[in-house]
Amino acid sequence: MSLQQISPRVHVEVANLGSNNSIITGSDGLALVDTPHRPSDAIAWRHVADGFGRTRFVVNTDHHPDHTIGNFWQGGEVVAHRGTRERLLHDAPSDQYLHDLMARIDPEALPLMAEYSVRVPEVVFSERLELHLGDVHLELTFQPGHTANSLIAYLPQDRVVFTGDIVCEAGLPSFQDSRLWNWFDAIDAVAAYDFEVLVPGHGEVADRTVLEQYRAQGREVVAEVAAAIAAGHESAQACDEIRFPDNIHVDTEDYVGYPDELCEVFQRRSIARIYEDLLERPDLSTR
Repeated sequence: MSLQQISPRVHVEVANLGSNNSIITGSDGLALVDTPHRPSDAIAWRHVADGFGRTRFVVNTDHHPDHTIGNFWQGGEVVAHRGTRERLLHDAPSDQYLHDLMARIDPEALPLMAEYSVRVPEVVFSERLELHLGDVHLELTFQPGHTANSLIAYLPQDRVVFTGDIVCEAGLPSFQDSRLWNWFDAIDAVAAYDFEVLVPGHGEVADRTVLEQYRAQGREVVAEVAAAIAAGHESAQACDEIRFPDNIHVDTEDYVGYPDELCEVFQRRSIARIYEDLLERPDLSTR
């Protein structure tokens, strides 16, 4: 663990495989934002959180496994957009998928998966929700972007915004659950907040400058797909030829990442998603 305090009430862990994980402290307990991907990290995270007090809420910024698997080992009530609950109820990864993935990324924790079950949000909302922790409150706002059920969390007292994978300092995540117009709109929505510190879904804690850097990365891959369409390439050909850097799922010096074949699936699905959206909305190539 390499926990860092980024404001008077917020501590963040950015070193784990999977999403960044945050602790928000109030006079009446804690709120956690996203939970660790690997079971061993999730159990360690529970011990860290318990050291700060009683966890009242666990906020999931979307339904993806790297944000939600660790729910099972945390206290408090899980809170998310209602779409996240629906995805986890009806479209969660299979037991076999999780077993195979954990065999690679967290093999020592495989016995823990025998007791694991998907923990879905107990508290859901449609547009906006406030969570109160005594002297502070956390504002949750539905904002489709990285997924159709993504949310933005905002702590006004500390001027900290938690974006989930709507913004990633580490680089581009998968586009497979995005719609391109929502992807760009969500960056604009984050920019409208009055914040000093941005906690991204993946990568280092950042400031406002990360927004344009991230937007530029998205524009680059969108431009490549638009050029392929203009050249008359079919979707399958574009999926064969176009790649963007994956700094989220791959191996690093600190941890073992996803298998190459799964990273390849994410790339192909992402390019196919962008291709389809550009056919529907060609104007997005100049967004």
